[in-house]
Amino acid sequence: MTSMTYLYSQDQHGHLVPYMAALHASCISLDGMVGPFLPPLTNEKLLPWWRERIAEANCGTRIIVLLLAPPSEATPTPPATPGSGISISSSSAAAAKKPLGTDLRGLAMLKLSESETGSFRGRIDTVLVDRRHRRQGGARALVAALEYEAAKRGRSLLLVNAETDSVAETVFKKLGYVEIGKVPHFSRALPTGKKKGETFFYKEFLPAPQAGS
Repeated sequence: MTSMTYLYSQDQHGHLVPYMAALHASCISLDGMVGPFLPPLTNEKLLPWWRERIAEANCGTRIIVLLLAPPSEATPTPPATPGSGISISSSSAAAAKKPLGTDLRGLAMLKLSESETGSFRGRIDTVLVDRRHRRQGGARALVAALEYEAAKRGRSLLLVNAETDSVAETVFKKLGYVEIGKVPHFSRALPTGKKKGETFFYKEFLPAPQAGS
């Protein structure tokens, strides 16, 4: 099986928001990922937070990319065999049939700077991959899709931070992100409440040529 990335579309993917929130909760609760919330996680915590992110995407200040089972492989139950290939597609190429919640394999988000002096910047603030579909290039594909969409919008500097000594930190180094520095005791972690360090990165690249340029 393969996985594909799609730019979030309210019409095509709006029904997936509860599944996106559930994936987020799973990464926090089961993997000990440092996120915006501490357990116990509830719909009252998660869904309003996600609705705010969806509203930002709908008004063009946030990019959300989804990692989905391709239409030819989408099923009403979770795939039994993880895929090894990753390809990238825009939401306009999506099949007429909307994806099911069980087709969601990962997601990533990037917040576009809204300041006039930072109109060339963006910050990656979320990369999540379902544990059944990890180590298959999903995170790499999601970040590549974010970079592509950011460049299309004239962004040439991306910022990101990741938990120190985590898999995410290693991934961003491999993807060419330059370490700025580390901050110890940055976030409260689970299950003891012990604070964890955070590593900060940036990456510069040329924005995509604008129409008519």
